[in-house]
This record gives sequence, structure tokens and C-alpha cells, in this order.
Amino acid sequence: MKKTKNAPQVFVDANIIIRAGKPPGGAEWERVGDLVNAGMITVLTTDLTVTEVAKKHADNDYQVIKEIARPHFRKLIDETVGVKIDEINKTELWDILISKYLAAVAAMFGNLDATHLAIDDVKPSAVFNTYAAGTGLFTGESKKDQFPDAFIFECLKQAASKHNQVIIVSDDGDFEKAAEGEQYIQIIKSLPELFKALGYEMEAPQVAQFLEDKSDDLVTLVGEEIKAWGLVGDVEDSEIFDVQVLGLEIGKITSFRSVEEGDDILVVGTVRVSANVEYSHPDWDTASYDSEDKVLIPWREVEGETEIEFDFEISIAISVDDNGAPEKIETISPRNADFQYVKLHPYETYK
Repeated sequence: MKKTKNAPQVFVDANIIIRAGKPPGGAEWERVGDLVNAGMITVLTTDLTVTEVAKKHADNDYQVIKEIARPHFRKLIDETVGVKIDEINKTELWDILISKYLAAVAAMFGNLDATHLAIDDVKPSAVFNTYAAGTGLFTGESKKDQFPDAFIFECLKQAASKHNQVIIVSDDGDFEKAAEGEQYIQIIKSLPELFKALGYEMEAPQVAQFLEDKSDDLVTLVGEEIKAWGLVGDVEDSEIFDVQVLGLEIGKITSFRSVEEGDDILVVGTVRVSANVEYSHPDWDTASYDSEDKVLIPWREVEGETEIEFDFEISIAISVDDNGAPEKIETISPRNADFQYVKLHPYETYK
């Protein structure tokens, strides 16, 4: 990969990486690779960051499939659909997932020729001095939870210099406080802001009009993505199924051209989605209270159909024609690694 002398060193915080998609990353992460290949930036990461990203993705998967570690669940699957699942316990399941994602995240950074900074290279005294003084990452009330980020920040301080400035991409306000007074460290809150700071923002109206013209395709693709991603209702233990996207409204969007001519345009932004869904959940209004276990025990299910609205943060890759104009929507992916929560009932009904 080509590197330009004194190109900014960019560290992307774990929360931003997670939102960019599972390894090898989505369209935004591919654009980071474009900047690396063009010699516009070099990428820094830490061993702790790799672990944090891997753990989040592993935990998301674990929460979805953890029931297969229960013998009763495996038996029911066999009896119901005739599929036998090999015996596995929760520890084995977690080990498989974390090993998978540690390797995948490491490979993702390897593709960017990232420089790995070792947490062990930081003197613990440097971190504990800021802890004792209540400065840096330890400014404010939350202290002990900040130790991982504090060690990461010390790594980045060591890497920063007059000729090798460090840009931290993070929406964690604690990083912003810690960077105050650090001459060679800059905080940027998102990957789109990073692209903009490096001069790769393009005017959005042309793309906005293209998306309006392709609204039917956009509705279909967003609907497919939402069905694959799944929705979570605001009522405890609810299930949402048969999601039908009725329409969407394009909100604020920002678009970027690749540094490589002819590559896709990247669009990031938010759409307001209207959808019809079917749902079910326990009837908590008529549930009995178990005073011994201190839990509510519902006796029946509530089922229904409703129309919902929610904001969906997405990345869109748009191919271009020979003149560089938008031509076709290639892919759509969510920009949030967490589940999409939606409101099923008015707040007064189910709290």
C-alpha cells in the first residue's frame, strides 16, 4: 500500500468500527481502505480495540443463538423440524464465536496494513496518575469503567508527534475531554466527518434526486435489510414478524466519491421508515405477581398488527456510469450494530 509522508494516523474507536459492519466491514470501512491505498492516511489500532470489537460482534451472535446450548431446545428442534443439533454447551459456543471474530477483526485491520499498538507498552503509572488526579479519561464521575480507554489513549499519545499527528474517530465525549491540550491529537466524531475533513465530501443534491427517482428500489432493498436484521419491540419478550415496509422518507444524507475513479459512490444517512408488522408478546397487564421470586407471570399472549415508524441509519453503495453519474443502487447496510428497537404501543399502555 502506498503511504504519503506525514499522512495523518487515524485511530477508529471500537464503537465506530462496530457500527461500520461485521468484518470485513461495510461500505464506509471500504472507503477507509480507499484512503489508505491512496496514501491519504495510515491506520492505528490496539490489541485491546481488536478484542472489544470482536467481543461485541460475538455477543450479538451469542444472544441470537445461545438457546442451542440448552438440551431442551435441541430436543424441540429435532422433534419439530427433524434437525439434529450437535451437543454444545455455552462455554464452547462462546469460544467458537470469539475465536471467529478475533481472527476476522485482525484480518480486517490487516487489509488496511494497520499499525498495532500494544497496551503493554503503556506504563501503568501513566494511567494511574491521571486516575488519581481525576484528569484525562477520568474527568467526571465515571472512573473505573474508563481504564480500557485510558490505556488506549496513552498508546495514542505515544504515537502522536508534530510530524505524525493522530486523528481519533470516536463519538465518546470522554476522548474529547482527554484530548484537550494535546497538540497533536484531533477528535472527529464519525467516519463521514473524517472523509469530509480530508476533502472527500461531494454535493448531495444529485444523489438525493437519484434516490428519489429510485424510491421503489430503495423501499425494496431497505425492506429486505430490515427483515434480515430484525426488529425488537419496546414491550418485554415481544416478537415481531412479517415486516412489510410501506414507504420511507429520506432524511439528511452525505455522499462521497471513492478516491479510485469509477468506484461506487458511498451515501450515509438516515431514512424514516413506515412499516406494517405483526407482533406478539405476553399480556403484562393481566400478569400475576410471584411474591417469592418477585417476577410477573403472564397467562396469555397479546397478538396484533400495527403500523410503526422508526429511523434507520444506513450506508448505500451506488454504482456510477462512464460519466461518474449515479446509475444503480448496489448495496444497503445498517450503520448500527445494535438491534433496531421500535414502539408497538402508546407509552401509556405498556411501560
